[in-house]
Amino acid sequence: MKKKKLVIISLVTVMGISVWDYYISVPAPFHTKLAIEEKIKVDALLHNMKTRCVGRYLVDFPASYMPSKKGIFTVNESEITTTRMYPPSFEQRIRLREQELKIKKTVDKTDTPYLKNIYKLPDGLDGIIFERVEGESVPDAFRTLEAHVYSNGVAIKIELAAKNGLDKRYDDYRKTSPNNYKNNVPEKLAELNDLLLRIQGRAEDEIPNKAGNCIKDAFVLDNKKDHESIDMLYESDNDSQIRFSISTNNFIQENDSLLERSGGIISNLLSVNGYVLRKGTRKINGLDTEELLAKGKYSDGNDNDRYDFIMLTNEKTAGINNPVFSLELLNKEWEHSPYNQDEIVSFWDAISQTFRVRPGAF
Repeated sequence: MKKKKLVIISLVTVMGISVWDYYISVPAPFHTKLAIEEKIKVDALLHNMKTRCVGRYLVDFPASYMPSKKGIFTVNESEITTTRMYPPSFEQRIRLREQELKIKKTVDKTDTPYLKNIYKLPDGLDGIIFERVEGESVPDAFRTLEAHVYSNGVAIKIELAAKNGLDKRYDDYRKTSPNNYKNNVPEKLAELNDLLLRIQGRAEDEIPNKAGNCIKDAFVLDNKKDHESIDMLYESDNDSQIRFSISTNNFIQENDSLLERSGGIISNLLSVNGYVLRKGTRKINGLDTEELLAKGKYSDGNDNDRYDFIMLTNEKTAGINNPVFSLELLNKEWEHSPYNQDEIVSFWDAISQTFRVRPGAF
């Protein structure tokens, strides 16, 4: 199933903003003229920049911007979550998880036990794999392989769907739906073990120099065939009330680009009293990008200005060596930003201009 279009949808569905029917398309670079006081504020906001690795790309953010816990990371069909913790905490986590799975009940008693098997990790890795039923109310033909591995101070959890419908009570179902009632656990275990051997924990400011994919707290070594997908949010404890959403994948191609569908986006913005500050193309560090900057008011009556800026590359050409990348600036709904429009646009220009391919990424 084709993944929904990247976060651009937010421009047309959640923005209720004031009207201005003037919009332009101009080439980069863009320069926002700031008064001295405004420049001082933006320079302070940009103080102490740090390079962050996201997927196969790099972006510089102020050091206070860190990835939130709400990120979604998938490699092929494996869902990955990461948490920094000390070794004793990791050992306690998997011990408690095993106890939890052993006593967990299924709705239908014929699906028991909930925990089907436990597997060791490949040699040299610290952790465990649980094979369990997908959920309490799900037939036990549908399984989840739940791996826990500890690497470089990071607890990594990977979940991968699997099937084992060879029990005789599934014989009739297997006749009409053989693909759903087969046993692919060995195949999925091999796939999971391969990923476990290629994933390793990393510090947020650690920039790998090998081919592969950066996710929050971890790095996945390249195998030249993975489908990679990342959605994450960078937030800061500063007073700007500004956050950045990043999405990247290397397998979803769109039929049209941001600017090609901007007419529809603009029509929707205007119909809800919204307007576009700027739209156009930019050449950033050798990459062809498109951007659209919108501003207005929240549709729920909130008086705060709403900003939604987005930049995209490779939408129509996505591939293993050419991942899509989306960078989006958003401000918080219920908290007023102390920065004005020119300051926020200048902040956006400074951040987006640092976007580039990580050396050695492919």
